[in-house]
Amino acid sequence: MNYLPYDETNPVSIYNYSQDIVGKTFADILSENITDEDDYETEYARYNNPRGKGSLGELVEKYYFYLEINNESRPDFDLANVELKVTPYEQNKNGSYRAGERLILGMIPNSAPVPDNFYGSKLYKKIHTILLILYLRNRDIDRIENVIKYTQLVSLESDILKEDFEIILSDYEIITDKIKAGLAHELSESDTMYLGAATKGATAKKSLQPQYYNPDIPAKRRAFSLKQGYMTAFINKHVFNNTQTYDSIVDHSVSIDEFQQIVKAKILKYKGWASKDLFSEFNISSKAKSKYAMLVYAMLGIKSNRAEEFEKSNTQIKTIRLSENNNLKEHMSFPAINLIEFAGTDWEDSVIYETFSETRFFFIVFQEQSDDYYLKDAIFWNMPQNDLDELAYEDWQKYVDEINRGVDFVVTPSRTRNSLPKPSQTSVIHLRPKAKKSAHRIQGKIYGNIERDADLLPNGDMMTKQSFWLNKEYILTEIINYY
Repeated sequence: MNYLPYDETNPVSIYNYSQDIVGKTFADILSENITDEDDYETEYARYNNPRGKGSLGELVEKYYFYLEINNESRPDFDLANVELKVTPYEQNKNGSYRAGERLILGMIPNSAPVPDNFYGSKLYKKIHTILLILYLRNRDIDRIENVIKYTQLVSLESDILKEDFEIILSDYEIITDKIKAGLAHELSESDTMYLGAATKGATAKKSLQPQYYNPDIPAKRRAFSLKQGYMTAFINKHVFNNTQTYDSIVDHSVSIDEFQQIVKAKILKYKGWASKDLFSEFNISSKAKSKYAMLVYAMLGIKSNRAEEFEKSNTQIKTIRLSENNNLKEHMSFPAINLIEFAGTDWEDSVIYETFSETRFFFIVFQEQSDDYYLKDAIFWNMPQNDLDELAYEDWQKYVDEINRGVDFVVTPSRTRNSLPKPSQTSVIHLRPKAKKSAHRIQGKIYGNIERDADLLPNGDMMTKQSFWLNKEYILTEIINYY
């Protein structure tokens, strides 16, 4: 006799049952199933632990669908061939939505061969039909008090996702070809468009295992995942029915290599043009804050300031300006960071690791010639995994150690110096101010506008808001390597 409150062989029955979870918090689900107060508090604390990344999904499996928790590769609802995925989304300040994280699909084997045929793989069985459960994440409350908002059956093989699915197939081949070549240790999420190879494990070093195809070189444990950018586009279009759509650069599905060739050809059509002539050609104000990004989209035929393929594949446009003698004018900036969060986060969860492991960059290179900058090249680039794991990690660790130890300051009438490592003391990345003006609170004494321009340190002092920057010397080396 089937004791479950749904037909475990029927995807529609499972979906219909899932509708009653909408509006509940994860704590509600626990309280409906656990009557003993001590047991409830124990389970509440366990599932509320932010380090348990997949624990909310396990809570739903165990206490709502009454499934036995296991680490097997088969779908969660095996008899219906349906995989359960519980994942967060967040609301932006402008009211739009974004995925809270990438969607992990299934482990990539280290100790066994990968299937030649995608349709015979465990991944295909996992993503054939997904019951997607979305909860609205509020970072100001206990994670277990977040509210479940939507459930939806999803098939990545459906007609509405046909073009995406073809790109996912191409991504799968890129990942598996690299593994078969004994290069699993060089895998990066930024190798592909929509399907990524995300690192899995408490730390990258602890997750190292021998490769099946190259046992002499260990590689990190990784999982197939749908990138965060792809999931953001998916939930906006297919869950929230958001009418705002991004323009596409290419009107048909292509592999990542073909896509990059098409994009570069569109840009390099204007190779040798002066920037002032390009701005004039596309009617872009040379005083606009994001003028170069606007220019790139215009050259690509994109009417808005976003391209669908770039959004889904986590591709960022960055402008590089070379001097006449081939030096780089400046370091490359990224958004401001929270210093306490920066110093208190593990490397694999850090903003620097996430940025350079998940993001592909599109460098637009201009070179100075007498009176202007002229378009020189267009380069797709992602940080080599070895550079990220070694050089960038060492730089990050220097800053974490110094911030946690306590930043030292020397105050003079003209400026305030600090003991954070300088760019010359790092290989890949460094921290530097990103605020209107300098501001500090040092041992209770205030300098400048700390409410507007300063950020809190772990020891209670405050210093000018910081962001991380990619070293110009490193960028220049990467461009030289490209040629």
